[in-house]
Order: sequence, then C-alpha cells, then structure tokens
Amino acid sequence: MSVSSDRKRSGLVQSLACVALLAAGTTTALAEGTPRSISIELNGAEANGKACRLSFVVANGLEQSIDDMALELVLFDKEGRVDRFVVVRTAKVPAGKSRVRQFDIPETTCPSIARILVNDVKECAGAGLTPAACAESIQVASRSDIKFEN
Repeated sequence: MSVSSDRKRSGLVQSLACVALLAAGTTTALAEGTPRSISIELNGAEANGKACRLSFVVANGLEQSIDDMALELVLFDKEGRVDRFVVVRTAKVPAGKSRVRQFDIPETTCPSIARILVNDVKECAGAGLTPAACAESIQVASRSDIKFEN
C-alpha cells in the first residue's frame, strides 16, 4: 500500500466519522427539540340529572408520569360572561398514555356553556414537574359544540 492511498483512506474514514457525528448530533437535537405536550380534549358534554357531565381525554406526551394535576377552568355563558370557576383533578396519567376523566358541573345545563378556558394549573405533581411547566405543555381541542381554550 502506498502512502498516498493510506492518506486517502484515512481522509475518507475521518470524513465518514464526521458525517456520522453530525448526523447523530442532528438526531439528538431534533429529539430534544421535539415538543412534549399534555393534550386535553373536551370529548363531550351531556346532561346528568341537574348537572352537565364533561368528558375529557387527557394524553400525557411528557417523558414522566403526571401523578396528579389540578386545572382551574372558567366556564362562560352564551353571552360571553363568566359563569363560574371550577377546579378539576386529572389523577394519575402515566407517561405516553391517555386517560378519560369525567366531571359533573352541578346546577348547569350543557347548552348554557359556550366556552371553557383552562385558566391556570394549580398543581402538577410528578418527577420534575411544576405547575408552570405543565401549563406551558398543555394543548387543547374540542369535539363538542363548547369551545375549549387555554
């Protein structure tokens, strides 16, 4: 083998090593930059006696389990006025899993609720979780006639 071919081979190996490192760094950066979220979907609203039963699907896209989360919700009437504040708890939602939670809003008819706002995250328990971090991670959607916002 000549010195010239050794240099070419060495240069090729170094180039391939650099490309591999850059690719690995890009993959890591993309994984770290991928937004993790807590998705909360208002899935339905139905009468339950003198209450309106709200059904939510909570999907934990975080890397850690949510041991419990307390959400302050504000309910608005058809005229856009605040009707009431309620605090609901999600209970445990494991990482990468979804859970359905139902809450009865007493003395309320479902058609009287026009909009629900996630006003605040009062508590968010889990390894390394804070109410502020959970609040920033929340994404909402609605399959109901009721608007759901954060």
